[in-house]
Amino acid sequence: MSVPEPAPRTSANPGPPYWIFVPALLISAFPLWASAPGGRLLALSALLPALCGIVLRARRQMAGASICAVIVLAWYWLPPLLLFFVASMRGHAILVVYFGLFIIPVGIFALVATISFAKRVGVGWAAGAVMAAFIPCLILAGAAERAERLKYTTPQPADPMSLTTDLLALHRCNQDFSRAHPDKGYAESLEQLGPQGTQCLSASLTGGVDNKFTVRYVPGARSASGAIETYSLSAWETAPKATNWTTIYSNESGLIWYRLETPAGPMKAQLEQVYPGSDFAAVLRCVQERDPTHVRIYRGGNDPVKITTRDEYIRNCIYGAVFSSADTFSLDGYEYRYRFSDYQFEVSARPATYGETRLRSFLAIGRLGENDRLATLSVYATPQNRAARPQDPLAMAEEVGLPLSTGVAREEYCGNQLCP
Repeated sequence: MSVPEPAPRTSANPGPPYWIFVPALLISAFPLWASAPGGRLLALSALLPALCGIVLRARRQMAGASICAVIVLAWYWLPPLLLFFVASMRGHAILVVYFGLFIIPVGIFALVATISFAKRVGVGWAAGAVMAAFIPCLILAGAAERAERLKYTTPQPADPMSLTTDLLALHRCNQDFSRAHPDKGYAESLEQLGPQGTQCLSASLTGGVDNKFTVRYVPGARSASGAIETYSLSAWETAPKATNWTTIYSNESGLIWYRLETPAGPMKAQLEQVYPGSDFAAVLRCVQERDPTHVRIYRGGNDPVKITTRDEYIRNCIYGAVFSSADTFSLDGYEYRYRFSDYQFEVSARPATYGETRLRSFLAIGRLGENDRLATLSVYATPQNRAARPQDPLAMAEEVGLPLSTGVAREEYCGNQLCP
């Protein structure tokens, strides 16, 4: 009696198809070769499961190959899910469309691969791959949302701009006081400028506390004639709520510096942006063009504006300027005026409203040299309510957007005084 041979056993799990692993091999190869260590680690986390999956599939170890396929499919789902969460959290339709250009093709491939995997191995394996990608994305999205909320709830240093208006008013009042009392010079104390004095400052500011800052006014020593010719202002946060805090310094020049103080040490001081800056430099570039007839300027059309005179060029060159006369215009809180001869030019700028958002006035005097190149240029500034003159101190380079190679000054803030 012959015994029938047992039928060969077939695995209930036919295993994932080989093609599922191929994109992971190709995509991870380049980051592995070109990326930094962090990128290489991520590339290996996709490359190794893909290689192992192919080897195990060839050796007909289908359970192990399926586990590798779950990891690889999770990597396919990770980019579209992550980008979808980012676009949804931002809430901008344009962002969703932008990310959609990447989400849709990658998502379609991930979906096709997952369906193929589910048909061969089972829905449970395929669902595990999707969940393996979805859960990290959900955790990352939650962490990002929490970080965004903490950014607005974590105590921050006080904004120095919140005190700028008051400091400009203080400078304006003190300049007015000095002009009205040339024998006394600047005020001895803030009280002389407040309700009990000239009534120029508010009671809170003369009391030394305003807008989350404590302000200290220090008059300079009297001159031989008995007048106070200098003063300094310093301000610091009254009750800092953060580990970092802001300090502010100014003096009779009208310049305002602010600096962030940290436990590790102070940061570099910055000038408060109450100056013309790059606008002034742009005006200078336009005015110093001696022969602009060769320049083409396009204004809202394909045909260039035909330039015949130097004044016409300046009028078309300065973007955003509102001209009130042939040589006078306003631009970002300043009233400009220019004049030029053949090889020389001057540009003056005064605050449109003195002491409110701007304080210092400027005067640039330049001369052109060989080949119409700039030969000399000096910029002067004054905090007084008048036009700047060549007898005034040089302006700061940052104030007028010019390099230090021109005739400008350079000063920095050191604690409660100017750096030497």
